[in-house]
Amino acid sequence: MSGGKLGLVLGGGGLIGLAYHAGALKALDDRGIDVTGADVIVGTSAGAIIGSYLASGWKQTDFYDYAYRRHPNASKDPESMDEQVAQIFEPKWSSGHERLRRYVGSAFALASSRGHLHRLTKGKAPLQHLRRLFPSGMYATDRTRERFREELPHEWPREGLMISTVELYTGKRVAFGHPAAPEAPLPDAVLASTAIPGVFPPVKINGGQYVDGGAYSATSLDLAVHASCDRIICIAPLGYRGEGAMSLDPKVWGPMLTRQFFARSLKKEVVQARSLGIDVLVIRPSIDELRQLGSNAMRSFDRHAVTTVAREGTRRLLHQKSEHPLLERSSQR
Repeated sequence: MSGGKLGLVLGGGGLIGLAYHAGALKALDDRGIDVTGADVIVGTSAGAIIGSYLASGWKQTDFYDYAYRRHPNASKDPESMDEQVAQIFEPKWSSGHERLRRYVGSAFALASSRGHLHRLTKGKAPLQHLRRLFPSGMYATDRTRERFREELPHEWPREGLMISTVELYTGKRVAFGHPAAPEAPLPDAVLASTAIPGVFPPVKINGGQYVDGGAYSATSLDLAVHASCDRIICIAPLGYRGEGAMSLDPKVWGPMLTRQFFARSLKKEVVQARSLGIDVLVIRPSIDELRQLGSNAMRSFDRHAVTTVAREGTRRLLHQKSEHPLLERSSQR
Protein backbone atom coordinates (compact mmCIF):
# COMPACT_ATOMS: atom_id res chain seq x y z
CA MET A 1 0.00 0.00 0.00
CA SER A 2 1.37 3.41 -0.92
CA GLY A 3 0.86 6.99 0.13
CA GLY A 4 0.84 8.58 3.58
CA LYS A 5 1.43 7.36 7.09
CA LEU A 6 -0.49 4.15 7.83
CA GLY A 7 -1.97 3.30 11.21
CA LEU A 8 -3.20 -0.16 12.18
CA VAL A 9 -5.69 -0.17 15.05
CA LEU A 10 -6.45 -3.53 16.63
CA GLY A 11 -9.38 -3.54 19.03
CA GLY A 12 -10.33 -5.66 22.01
CA GLY A 13 -12.66 -8.61 22.02
CA GLY A 14 -11.43 -11.37 24.33
CA LEU A 15 -10.77 -14.87 23.04
CA ILE A 16 -13.38 -14.39 20.33
CA GLY A 17 -11.58 -11.21 19.32
CA LEU A 18 -8.28 -13.04 18.88
CA ALA A 19 -9.94 -15.43 16.44
CA TYR A 20 -11.67 -12.57 14.65
CA HIS A 21 -8.37 -10.73 14.21
CA ALA A 22 -6.80 -13.90 12.80
CA GLY A 23 -9.51 -14.19 10.14
CA ALA A 24 -9.54 -10.48 9.30
CA LEU A 25 -5.76 -10.30 8.91
CA LYS A 26 -5.85 -13.37 6.67
CA ALA A 27 -8.50 -11.71 4.49
CA LEU A 28 -6.34 -8.59 4.18
CA ASP A 29 -3.46 -10.81 3.11
CA ASP A 30 -5.74 -12.52 0.58
CA ARG A 31 -6.37 -9.07 -0.88
CA GLY A 32 -2.62 -8.35 -1.04
CA ILE A 33 -2.71 -5.81 1.78
CA ASP A 34 0.37 -6.09 3.99
CA VAL A 35 -0.17 -4.36 7.34
CA THR A 36 3.01 -5.62 9.00
CA GLY A 37 4.81 -2.49 7.89
CA ALA A 38 2.24 -0.07 9.34
CA ASP A 39 3.93 3.06 10.69
CA VAL A 40 1.77 2.97 13.82
CA ILE A 41 0.20 -0.04 15.54
CA VAL A 42 -2.32 0.56 18.32
CA GLY A 43 -3.38 -2.50 20.30
CA THR A 44 -6.04 -2.80 22.97
CA SER A 45 -6.68 -5.95 24.99
CA ALA A 46 -6.90 -8.82 22.46
CA GLY A 47 -5.58 -6.35 19.90
CA ALA A 48 -2.57 -5.69 22.13
CA ILE A 49 -1.65 -9.37 21.87
CA ILE A 50 -2.01 -9.37 18.09
CA GLY A 51 -0.18 -6.05 17.71
CA SER A 52 2.74 -7.00 19.94
CA TYR A 53 3.33 -10.30 18.14
CA LEU A 54 2.96 -8.58 14.77
CA ALA A 55 5.53 -5.95 15.77
CA SER A 56 7.83 -8.68 17.07
CA GLY A 57 8.10 -10.53 13.78
CA TRP A 58 4.93 -12.57 13.25
CA LYS A 59 3.45 -12.45 9.75
CA GLN A 60 -0.21 -11.47 9.49
CA THR A 61 -1.04 -14.98 8.27
CA ASP A 62 0.61 -16.60 11.31
CA PHE A 63 -2.44 -15.91 13.46
CA TYR A 64 -4.66 -17.78 11.02
CA ASP A 65 -2.25 -20.71 11.04
CA TYR A 66 -2.21 -20.55 14.84
CA ALA A 67 -6.00 -20.78 14.94
CA TYR A 68 -5.78 -23.95 12.86
CA ARG A 69 -2.92 -25.28 15.02
CA ARG A 70 -0.48 -25.15 12.12
CA HIS A 71 1.80 -22.64 13.87
CA PRO A 72 4.61 -24.05 16.07
CA ASN A 73 3.47 -22.02 19.09
CA ALA A 74 0.02 -23.64 18.98
CA SER A 75 1.50 -26.85 20.36
CA LYS A 76 1.84 -25.09 23.73
CA ASP A 77 -1.95 -24.90 24.08
CA PRO A 78 -4.16 -27.77 25.24
CA GLU A 79 -5.96 -29.29 22.26
CA SER A 80 -9.35 -28.81 23.91
CA MET A 81 -10.75 -25.28 23.90
CA ASP A 82 -12.45 -26.06 27.20
CA GLU A 83 -9.04 -26.81 28.72
CA GLN A 84 -7.61 -23.58 27.34
CA VAL A 85 -10.40 -21.56 28.91
CA ALA A 86 -10.00 -23.45 32.19
CA GLN A 87 -6.32 -22.49 32.26
CA ILE A 88 -7.19 -18.83 31.73
CA PHE A 89 -9.81 -18.85 34.48
CA GLU A 90 -7.70 -20.36 37.23
CA PRO A 91 -9.26 -19.16 40.53
CA LYS A 92 -7.13 -17.07 42.86
CA TRP A 93 -9.24 -18.03 45.87
CA SER A 94 -9.10 -21.22 47.91
CA SER A 95 -12.04 -20.63 50.25
CA GLY A 96 -15.45 -19.02 50.22
CA HIS A 97 -14.22 -16.29 52.56
CA GLU A 98 -11.33 -15.39 50.30
CA ARG A 99 -13.63 -15.44 47.31
CA LEU A 100 -15.93 -12.93 48.97
CA ARG A 101 -13.02 -10.61 49.78
CA ARG A 102 -11.91 -10.76 46.19
CA TYR A 103 -15.43 -9.96 45.01
CA VAL A 104 -15.34 -6.76 47.06
CA GLY A 105 -11.88 -5.78 45.83
CA SER A 106 -12.77 -6.61 42.25
CA ALA A 107 -15.96 -4.54 42.37
CA PHE A 108 -13.89 -1.58 43.59
CA ALA A 109 -11.34 -2.15 40.81
CA LEU A 110 -14.05 -2.23 38.16
CA ALA A 111 -15.58 1.04 39.36
CA SER A 112 -12.18 2.65 39.79
CA SER A 113 -10.99 1.73 36.29
CA ARG A 114 -14.01 3.53 34.85
CA GLY A 115 -13.03 6.68 36.72
CA HIS A 116 -16.12 6.56 38.94
CA LEU A 117 -14.13 6.79 42.20
CA HIS A 118 -11.55 9.30 41.02
CA ARG A 119 -13.23 12.24 42.74
CA LEU A 120 -13.38 10.41 46.04
CA THR A 121 -9.87 8.99 45.95
CA LYS A 122 -8.25 11.79 43.88
CA GLY A 123 -6.41 9.07 42.01
CA LYS A 124 -4.72 7.73 45.12
CA ALA A 125 -4.41 4.02 45.75
CA PRO A 126 -6.38 2.62 48.70
CA LEU A 127 -4.46 2.03 51.91
CA GLN A 128 -2.17 -0.95 51.70
CA HIS A 129 -3.96 -2.90 54.40
CA LEU A 130 -7.26 -2.47 52.56
CA ARG A 131 -5.71 -3.74 49.34
CA ARG A 132 -4.41 -6.77 51.19
CA LEU A 133 -7.78 -7.35 52.83
CA PHE A 134 -9.76 -6.89 49.60
CA PRO A 135 -7.48 -7.88 46.69
CA SER A 136 -8.80 -7.38 43.17
CA GLY A 137 -8.83 -10.02 40.46
CA MET A 138 -10.71 -13.29 40.60
CA TYR A 139 -8.46 -15.32 38.32
CA ALA A 140 -4.70 -15.78 38.09
CA THR A 141 -2.60 -14.56 35.16
CA ASP A 142 0.64 -16.38 36.05
CA ARG A 143 0.47 -18.71 33.04
CA THR A 144 -0.26 -15.83 30.68
CA ARG A 145 2.55 -13.71 32.11
CA GLU A 146 5.00 -16.58 31.67
CA ARG A 147 3.84 -17.16 28.10
CA PHE A 148 4.27 -13.50 27.13
CA ARG A 149 7.71 -13.31 28.72
CA GLU A 150 8.74 -16.45 26.86
CA GLU A 151 7.48 -15.39 23.43
CA LEU A 152 7.75 -11.59 23.39
CA PRO A 153 10.90 -9.47 23.64
CA HIS A 154 11.53 -7.60 26.88
CA GLU A 155 12.45 -4.42 25.03
CA TRP A 156 10.03 -2.54 22.79
CA PRO A 157 10.49 -4.14 19.35
CA ARG A 158 9.91 -1.03 17.24
CA GLU A 159 8.77 2.57 17.27
CA GLY A 160 5.13 3.27 16.63
CA LEU A 161 3.77 0.37 18.69
CA MET A 162 1.33 1.58 21.35
CA ILE A 163 -0.36 -0.69 23.88
CA SER A 164 -3.44 0.83 25.49
CA THR A 165 -4.03 0.35 29.22
CA VAL A 166 -5.87 2.16 32.01
CA GLU A 167 -4.30 3.35 35.25
CA LEU A 168 -6.46 1.61 37.83
CA TYR A 169 -6.91 4.34 40.42
CA THR A 170 -7.44 7.29 38.06
CA GLY A 171 -9.27 5.67 35.15
CA LYS A 172 -6.89 7.50 32.80
CA ARG A 173 -5.62 5.83 29.65
CA VAL A 174 -1.90 5.12 29.44
CA ALA A 175 -0.60 4.03 26.05
CA PHE A 176 2.70 2.26 26.63
CA GLY A 177 5.05 2.92 23.73
CA HIS A 178 3.84 6.51 23.47
CA PRO A 179 6.59 9.06 24.18
CA ALA A 180 4.62 10.45 27.13
CA ALA A 181 4.05 7.04 28.78
CA PRO A 182 6.30 5.42 31.38
CA GLU A 183 8.75 2.82 30.15
CA ALA A 184 7.52 -0.76 30.41
CA PRO A 185 8.66 -4.23 29.39
CA LEU A 186 6.55 -5.29 26.42
CA PRO A 187 5.24 -8.52 28.03
CA ASP A 188 4.05 -6.60 31.10
CA ALA A 189 2.36 -3.90 29.01
CA VAL A 190 0.48 -6.54 27.00
CA LEU A 191 -0.51 -8.39 30.18
CA ALA A 192 -1.85 -5.12 31.61
CA SER A 193 -3.83 -4.39 28.45
CA THR A 194 -5.55 -7.77 28.78
CA ALA A 195 -6.19 -7.54 32.53
CA ILE A 196 -9.97 -7.14 32.53
CA PRO A 197 -10.69 -5.08 35.67
CA GLY A 198 -12.36 -7.14 38.36
CA VAL A 199 -11.67 -10.38 36.49
CA PHE A 200 -7.88 -10.42 36.48
CA PRO A 201 -5.50 -8.64 38.87
CA PRO A 202 -3.96 -5.33 37.81
CA VAL A 203 -0.37 -5.36 36.56
CA LYS A 204 2.24 -3.36 38.45
CA ILE A 205 4.54 -1.34 36.19
CA ASN A 206 6.95 1.25 37.59
CA GLY A 207 4.89 1.62 40.74
CA GLY A 208 1.55 2.06 38.93
CA GLN A 209 -1.32 -0.40 38.66
CA TYR A 210 -2.67 -0.95 35.15
CA VAL A 211 -5.63 -2.82 33.66
CA ASP A 212 -7.34 -3.50 30.34
CA GLY A 213 -7.31 -0.51 27.97
CA GLY A 214 -10.81 -1.50 26.90
CA ALA A 215 -12.07 0.18 30.07
CA TYR A 216 -11.33 3.45 28.26
CA SER A 217 -11.95 2.51 24.64
CA ALA A 218 -12.22 -0.79 22.80
CA THR A 219 -10.04 0.60 20.00
CA SER A 220 -8.32 3.90 20.99
CA LEU A 221 -8.34 4.87 17.32
CA ASP A 222 -7.62 8.44 18.35
CA LEU A 223 -4.06 7.43 19.24
CA ALA A 224 -3.41 6.77 15.56
CA VAL A 225 -5.01 10.11 14.72
CA HIS A 226 -2.76 11.96 17.17
CA ALA A 227 0.23 10.08 15.73
CA SER A 228 -0.46 11.95 12.45
CA CYS A 229 -1.61 8.93 10.47
CA ASP A 230 -3.11 9.82 7.09
CA ARG A 231 -4.67 6.37 6.67
CA ILE A 232 -6.02 4.00 9.30
CA ILE A 233 -7.13 0.39 9.09
CA CYS A 234 -9.12 -0.52 12.19
CA ILE A 235 -10.15 -4.07 13.09
CA ALA A 236 -12.89 -3.90 15.74
CA PRO A 237 -14.27 -7.28 16.90
CA LEU A 238 -16.52 -5.55 19.45
CA GLY A 239 -18.15 -3.30 16.88
CA TYR A 240 -20.62 -4.38 14.23
CA ARG A 241 -21.82 -3.08 10.90
CA GLY A 242 -25.30 -1.61 10.89
CA GLU A 243 -25.36 -0.34 14.48
CA GLY A 244 -28.81 0.98 15.30
CA ALA A 245 -30.47 -1.44 12.90
CA MET A 246 -33.02 -4.00 14.04
CA SER A 247 -33.00 -7.74 13.49
CA LEU A 248 -35.82 -10.26 13.75
CA ASP A 249 -33.36 -13.01 14.68
CA PRO A 250 -33.26 -13.37 18.50
CA LYS A 251 -29.86 -15.09 18.23
CA VAL A 252 -28.21 -11.77 17.46
CA TRP A 253 -30.07 -9.63 20.00
CA GLY A 254 -27.65 -10.45 22.81
CA PRO A 255 -24.48 -9.83 20.76
CA MET A 256 -25.96 -6.59 19.40
CA LEU A 257 -26.89 -5.38 22.88
CA THR A 258 -23.49 -6.14 24.41
CA ARG A 259 -21.78 -4.28 21.56
CA GLN A 260 -23.94 -1.15 21.62
CA PHE A 261 -21.62 0.91 23.82
CA PHE A 262 -18.50 -0.13 21.91
CA ALA A 263 -20.17 0.44 18.52
CA ARG A 264 -21.24 3.98 19.46
CA SER A 265 -17.80 4.81 20.86
CA LEU A 266 -16.10 3.50 17.71
CA LYS A 267 -18.44 5.49 15.49
CA LYS A 268 -17.49 8.72 17.31
CA GLU A 269 -13.79 7.98 16.92
CA VAL A 270 -14.17 7.22 13.21
CA VAL A 271 -16.30 10.32 12.55
CA GLN A 272 -13.73 12.50 14.30
CA ALA A 273 -10.87 10.99 12.29
CA ARG A 274 -12.67 11.39 8.98
CA SER A 275 -13.56 15.00 9.82
CA LEU A 276 -9.80 15.64 9.84
CA GLY A 277 -9.46 14.23 6.33
CA ILE A 278 -8.08 10.86 7.42
CA ASP A 279 -9.02 7.82 5.35
CA VAL A 280 -10.37 5.18 7.74
CA LEU A 281 -11.28 1.61 6.84
CA VAL A 282 -13.14 -0.19 9.63
CA ILE A 283 -13.32 -3.97 9.63
CA ARG A 284 -15.99 -5.29 12.00
CA PRO A 285 -18.55 -8.11 12.07
CA SER A 286 -21.81 -7.91 10.19
CA ILE A 287 -25.04 -8.60 12.07
CA ASP A 288 -25.15 -12.06 10.47
CA GLU A 289 -21.64 -12.81 11.75
CA LEU A 290 -22.75 -12.04 15.30
CA ARG A 291 -24.59 -15.37 15.36
CA GLN A 292 -21.23 -17.11 15.42
CA LEU A 293 -19.41 -14.57 17.59
CA GLY A 294 -22.02 -14.49 20.35
CA SER A 295 -22.18 -12.30 23.46
CA ASN A 296 -19.55 -13.85 25.75
CA ALA A 297 -16.13 -13.01 24.34
CA MET A 298 -14.30 -15.22 26.88
CA ARG A 299 -16.23 -18.46 26.43
CA SER A 300 -15.16 -21.78 24.98
CA PHE A 301 -15.93 -21.69 21.26
CA ASP A 302 -15.17 -23.20 17.88
CA ARG A 303 -12.02 -21.27 16.96
CA HIS A 304 -12.02 -22.56 13.39
CA ALA A 305 -15.61 -21.44 12.83
CA VAL A 306 -15.06 -17.92 14.18
CA THR A 307 -11.81 -17.47 12.27
CA THR A 308 -13.44 -18.66 9.05
CA VAL A 309 -16.48 -16.41 9.54
CA ALA A 310 -14.19 -13.44 10.14
CA ARG A 311 -12.11 -14.19 7.05
CA GLU A 312 -15.10 -14.66 4.77
CA GLY A 313 -16.94 -11.65 6.19
CA THR A 314 -13.89 -9.43 5.81
CA ARG A 315 -13.33 -10.61 2.24
CA ARG A 316 -16.91 -9.65 1.41
CA LEU A 317 -16.45 -6.28 3.07
CA LEU A 318 -13.23 -5.58 1.16
CA HIS A 319 -15.00 -6.46 -2.08
CA GLN A 320 -17.90 -4.13 -1.24
CA LYS A 321 -15.45 -1.36 -0.30
CA SER A 322 -13.21 -1.90 -3.33
CA GLU A 323 -13.37 1.80 -4.21
CA HIS A 324 -12.29 2.87 -0.73
CA PRO A 325 -9.09 4.99 -0.94
CA LEU A 326 -7.23 2.44 1.18
CA LEU A 327 -8.13 -0.41 -1.19
CA GLU A 328 -7.90 1.23 -4.60
CA ARG A 329 -4.11 1.03 -4.69
CA SER A 330 -3.63 -2.26 -2.91
CA SER A 331 -1.34 -4.45 -4.94
CA GLN A 332 -1.06 -8.21 -5.04
CA ARG A 333 2.19 -9.48 -3.58
